[in-house]
This record gives sequence, C-alpha cells and structure tokens, in this order.
Amino acid sequence: MAISNGTQFDTLGPTLTVTTQPAEPAGGDTVTATAVLTNDCPFPLRNAVLHLINPGATTAAKTIPLGDLRPGAKTTRRWETAMPADVAGDVSFTAHVVFDVDERSSDCARSAKTFTVPYEPNEVRDPYRTFATTGDAKFGQYGSQLVIWAGGRDFSGGTDEKGGILLPGSAAESSVVQVKTVSLTGSDNPTAKYGIAVANDLTAPEKGGYAVLTMSKSYGVEFMTDSDGNGHLDTWAGGGVSTHPALLRLVRSGTTYTAYTSINNGLSWNEIASATVPSASGALDAGVVASAVNLNYPGTTVQAVFDHFTVEES
Repeated sequence: MAISNGTQFDTLGPTLTVTTQPAEPAGGDTVTATAVLTNDCPFPLRNAVLHLINPGATTAAKTIPLGDLRPGAKTTRRWETAMPADVAGDVSFTAHVVFDVDERSSDCARSAKTFTVPYEPNEVRDPYRTFATTGDAKFGQYGSQLVIWAGGRDFSGGTDEKGGILLPGSAAESSVVQVKTVSLTGSDNPTAKYGIAVANDLTAPEKGGYAVLTMSKSYGVEFMTDSDGNGHLDTWAGGGVSTHPALLRLVRSGTTYTAYTSINNGLSWNEIASATVPSASGALDAGVVASAVNLNYPGTTVQAVFDHFTVEES
C-alpha cells in the first residue's frame, strides 16, 4: 500500500491542489486525480494552460487551455490514469499551470499528490546480472531504477565487500558510464557508499581493470582504482560534501579512467581525477555497487537507489 505524505502546493500566486481517488492507491489501481485551481491573486491570470501529469511521465497526459481567469475564479479538472505496477519510492500525480501576469511576463504554479511506495527486493531483469561479496545482498529493479540492499565492510583495504548489479562486457575501449545516485538509507553510518564500478570481470576483480566511483553517506565522493591489477583498490581521490541525489560519470579511454560528478543534473560537471589502470583490457563489465562499510558498524546494511544507469561508447 502506498503511504500518502500529503498535497504540496506553491504558496505564491494562485492556489493549485491535487487529490486522488482512491486516496492511497496501490500499484496497478485505476486512479482518478483531481486538480483544483483557484485564482486568489488580486489580478487576472492571462492565457492560463493546465498540464496534468501521470506518475513517472515526462509529458502531460492532458494539456488544457483555460484562457483568462479573473480574481476569485475556480476551476476543477479530472483525469483518469493508473498507479504504475512496477514503481517504488516517491510517486506523484502532478498538475502544473502556466499563465501570464501581465502583457510582458509569465509565471507558473505546481502541485503534486505524492505517495511513498516502499522498495522491496524483486530481483533484476535481463540484461542485468547481480553479484555479491557479502552474504546479505538483495536486489531490485523498478522501471529505470536499480536498488541494492547490502552490508559489507568496505570496497578498499583488501576487504572489497559489496553488492552489485552489472552489465557484462558493456564498457568499450572508449566509453562513458553514468548513473544518478538517488538515495542511501537504512544506516546512520557516515562512511556507507554507493556508485559505479568497472572491471575486466566485476565478479573477479583480480582479473584487472578494477575501479569504483562512489558517493558516500556523509564524506563526499571517492574515486578508487587498482593500479597493479591484484584486485585491491589502492589509489584514492575525492572528498568534499556528499550530495544525494548526484550524477556520477566514469569516462574510459583505453587504460585511462576519468571521474566526474554533477550536483545540478548534468548542467555542469566537476572532474575528480584521472588514473591509469594498466590491467584494463577489452570490453569491461560496468555496474552499480553499494557497501554498508560496516567494519566499525557491525551488522548494518544500506538500501542504495540508483536511476538511469547508462553505458555508452564515446
């Protein structure tokens, strides 16, 4: 069952609210969503257009021209849709209105009825594969999101305990591996981390080419590589402030890896470092990984959520 965390609306400009029936829909339910727009501004809204957006969608299910709305005017619009069956996390039914406030400028208001649907392990689908060096790892896939539940002592220090989801042989000699690190929950451990990993064989890092780029719970980004091909991460760069969500990008050019992060959805990128990994050979495995880094926090596990994991030739 989804858990409602309320209707949120812009406190400036007109009042826009969204409600749903049923009030707490479950996955697969048919839902009637209702948007109510009230112009409680002291001026008319000119050329108003209402956009009604389904969960997970990037375009409106309905676009409704409303024309001019005088002060005090109220309008109600409904649309029928479905709660996605394969979804978890925050799920929103959204209304967005765009309008002119005079002949020279425009403004907008947005409201969303948001439900939090718990993630549950449901395994992953082809072409993804899973692997783990800690016995408590579990995995899930929800639309474009990948989820890992894992314990583990760390990636480095010779322990290399983690859970991972990989695309075998996907990272060509010139390639870009990228993911959005959405959230890392389940433990207060500040050193827990999640991110990208590449290797000749991620299930056997001692075969060479191994590197990880992670965001930690509280201690910023970490870029670690295996410089001598023995399967142990022995170089480090990074630090700074942790950001969730963030974009992580690892660019491969032969045996050279360059790590980047973005905290503004890719509008700009910050280069962390470049490193040479001489043992990288051929097409590498690429994937996402998570570790609770629980060496000093025994028994803890984390839930790591990733979105839009991609591997592309450059």
